[in-house]
Amino acid sequence: MDKAAKFASGMGCLLSVLGPIVALVLYPRATRLFAFALIGLVVLVLNHLMAKDPTPLDVADRAERLLNGTAYGWDVDDYEHLNPCEPQLRELWRRTMATGGLPEEWTRLDENKKSELRDIIRALKQLGGT
Repeated sequence: MDKAAKFASGMGCLLSVLGPIVALVLYPRATRLFAFALIGLVVLVLNHLMAKDPTPLDVADRAERLLNGTAYGWDVDDYEHLNPCEPQLRELWRRTMATGGLPEEWTRLDENKKSELRDIIRALKQLGGT
């Protein structure tokens, strides 16, 4: 099933790129409609370029909220998609995910796993303090 999902995702991306080009060729008089797609792409690119990398303290605070069960809204999804650029921070973030599994299940972990996560959170805070 994994190969089929990857294939479908790739085909969807290909169609989203080729679709407007084919439509522009077939309907050249409707060019103003394609401005909306161009504006959408510009917004996505600017959002990606201007995104700020999270600090170690920010990652530690998010992980602590997830571990304590005080997370709300989109905290779980935001934590799963952080992917920091700094190598040490990225390694510690990955260790939290590898140790605890899915963040939404951290509150149901046994005490050994929770203590491992607390050690990683302490390391994150020390990284942020330096």
